[in-house]
Amino acid sequence: MILSNDDVILLLKSLGNNLLLGRNVENSIYISLKNLQNKDFHKDKIIKLMNLGTGYKEIFRELALLTKDDSISRVWTLLSKTSIISSHETGEKIIEIAENLEINKKLTEKRDTLIKSQRYKILFLGSATSIFLGIIAGLAPLFATFISIFRNMEISQTALNIVPFSLYIISAFSIYFLSDIGYGKFNYKTFLFSTIVYVLSYFIAKGILILLLK
Repeated sequence: MILSNDDVILLLKSLGNNLLLGRNVENSIYISLKNLQNKDFHKDKIIKLMNLGTGYKEIFRELALLTKDDSISRVWTLLSKTSIISSHETGEKIIEIAENLEINKKLTEKRDTLIKSQRYKILFLGSATSIFLGIIAGLAPLFATFISIFRNMEISQTALNIVPFSLYIISAFSIYFLSDIGYGKFNYKTFLFSTIVYVLSYFIAKGILILLLK
């Protein structure tokens, strides 16, 4: 029984147009509600109140209570406090409000799309970092062998054991900063996913190395 933002915009546009046609406020509200195509919104309650002679100010207050978005519901509250003298002038103002709400809605949707896209990029970059570092950690013994052959340097087993944990810490910090950029806060799900990716990459790389050295 809740009015969505789209419902409110449609109601305001219809209300404004009816006022421009010279109809009074109550009649304009009645026609606008009748024409609203929303099966989830039970408009019979409001229409019943209007049939009982409830004034437009009370109707607007009822609509404010039934509006999902608190910021949008303030429009109804504002209208409930307005003394309507000229139907034409009020109709123009209401249509202007509806158009502004529609513009804000489109901007919000565009912003949400960009944020969602940014988060996917963060997830991809974080996963790629975890995969890369996991593979490096898994192949650490191979790199140690190359160093000992070409640089004549012996790397201790203790150092090799530390490498996976060191690289994981680097991966974790990378995810933390990427998460902070993308979400504005630490995101546990992204961190957990990247950790799983790192561990899997590490064991896959290590498993392949063991098979190759057999």
